[in-house]
Amino acid sequence: MQDFEFPDQELRQQNVNSSDAAMKAAAYEAALRKAAPQRPVRSTEPARLTRQSPAPARLTRQAPSQAQPAQVQRPVQIQQPTQMQRPVPVQTAQPDQMAVRQPVQIPQNIEAPQHIEAPRHIEASRHLEARHVEVPQQIEIPHITPPHHVAPLHVEHEQPDAEFIEFGDEEPKAQMYLDGESEFEDFREDAEYGEEEDVKPRKERKKRVSRRQRRQEMKELSVHRERKHRYLPLLIVFLIVLLFGIAAFYAIYTYMDDTDLIVSENTIEAGTTADLSMYIKGEPKFPDYVSCNLDFATVNYTIPQTIRFTVRMYGTNFPCVLNIVDTTPPTAEAIPQSMYSVDQVPPVEECIKNVSDLNECTVEWAEVPDITVGGNLTARAAVTDASGNVTYVDVPFTVTKDVTAPVIEGTEDIEMFIGDTVRYRENVTVTDDIDPNPTLEIDTSEVDADEPGTYVVTYRAYDFTGNVSEVTINIKLNKKPSTYVEPELVYDEARKILDKITNDDMNDMEKAIQITWWVRYNIYYVSNCDDSSWTRAAYDGFMKRNGNCYTFAMCAKALFDVAGIENMIIVRDPYIYNPHYWNYINIDGQWYHCDSTPRIGWSSYFFMYTTKELKNFWHNGWNGYNFPEDKYPESATESVQSRINYSGHKIKN
Repeated sequence: MQDFEFPDQELRQQNVNSSDAAMKAAAYEAALRKAAPQRPVRSTEPARLTRQSPAPARLTRQAPSQAQPAQVQRPVQIQQPTQMQRPVPVQTAQPDQMAVRQPVQIPQNIEAPQHIEAPRHIEASRHLEARHVEVPQQIEIPHITPPHHVAPLHVEHEQPDAEFIEFGDEEPKAQMYLDGESEFEDFREDAEYGEEEDVKPRKERKKRVSRRQRRQEMKELSVHRERKHRYLPLLIVFLIVLLFGIAAFYAIYTYMDDTDLIVSENTIEAGTTADLSMYIKGEPKFPDYVSCNLDFATVNYTIPQTIRFTVRMYGTNFPCVLNIVDTTPPTAEAIPQSMYSVDQVPPVEECIKNVSDLNECTVEWAEVPDITVGGNLTARAAVTDASGNVTYVDVPFTVTKDVTAPVIEGTEDIEMFIGDTVRYRENVTVTDDIDPNPTLEIDTSEVDADEPGTYVVTYRAYDFTGNVSEVTINIKLNKKPSTYVEPELVYDEARKILDKITNDDMNDMEKAIQITWWVRYNIYYVSNCDDSSWTRAAYDGFMKRNGNCYTFAMCAKALFDVAGIENMIIVRDPYIYNPHYWNYINIDGQWYHCDSTPRIGWSSYFFMYTTKELKNFWHNGWNGYNFPEDKYPESATESVQSRINYSGHKIKN
């Protein structure tokens, strides 16, 4: 069968040789690309082959010898395909579609080929010069086995109807020496189909270019997916580490933020209470993880002390201190004191009241004034608790300085018989403006009770402030007359009469009116009597039932003495013709005048008259009741005459 494009066999042989040279050049370039990670930029003017070649076949290579440089084999016989393939014009890649490759360093152990015959229609030098490759002196060329599908020169080729044979998933073995899309394949296609560029339509060439582009895009997509899936585990690990990091950061931040809320020390006043909230100045994020080893309910808050404990937060123990201090002084009140300048300062416990504190307190005088000067003074008491807190309390003192001596009243000269019992205190009273119970002393050291004579008796009264008053009287002792009656005999007769006119249910006032009434209406007045002694006159009055004013007064005196009513005898002084005697009695602490002696033209008697009432009584043109009032106790000032029933000798209710 006649050749389709090469009628001239010689020209065909040249094309075959050119094809072999192109294959060797492609193998050389593959070796350069294998030696360097990048390759130089492809020339913008690719060479074209002018011969028809069958469809690209798979290339096989043999490993080059380690000792000897690779030798280029002679062209092999191309097996005749079963069907002639129709040449398809190959559209070379445009300059903008070429991958830009950087110049690489060629290994020193690669030997350059001694001689490469390029096809007649390929400008080899221009192609190599466009790649900017500096060819070393010796480059080891790998052994390349020509494609097995190359038909012999004498075999006629039939062009198949299919435009390209797809290789599927299997790549040509020649791609082992290439990086990315096979430049050898492009070179071969350009060589095989270059002369058919004007024969086939431009549309078919675009299809082939688009298929290569799609394969390149699919390959890039596959690489992208592979890279994407390769980083997915790393991304998952990174996310896990990131989550753990965030959790750890949050835990550390929470720990540091919450532990800053802990207060290590607090001080409270004794008597108050404390709790855990005082040691956490905020609200922790996880309050369930906060605890304390101190039971605040069992603490004795009344005793000043220091308590050490721990607050546990998030597994960490923080030492804390609770100080219970007592800085509050005790409270107390003063008791005002009234005293005299001669008194002793009372104990401080008697001057302070309502002492209050959590613990025991001691009270003592801090300042004590000199009370002997008298006046309004202030003493200071110190109340100290167990913690040393002191409260000073001022105690007011009202001090009276007494300069007035007691007053002695009722003293009078005494005339008596030797052997009689002398009643020095009878009718004598002592009063003081301050001291309610002044002391009375009677000095009888100068009296000789066995010898008749007149002696001086001294009455001396003292108050508690030390003021002293004195009164002296004369006591006259006489020998007993032959008519003398012993006082006991008189009192015996008085008791008999008193039992008849009184009873135990009567008070002193009721008994006194009965005594005055009995003497007034049971003894008759006579102008003369035995007045040698009061006992003689009283006894004659009880026995003879007559006598003068002296007899009336002495009989009443004996009855008042037996009834237990304090009394004394008052004598008219001064007088013109005759003295007059009447009784002065003490009823319920008040002194009243009683006179049972009858008067001419006056049928009644005087009972419990005040001094004022007695001196205002005028009868028959005269009064007759003059006496030295300063020698007797002061009488009552309030009248009781409205309560007296003279006719019935009773006291009105």
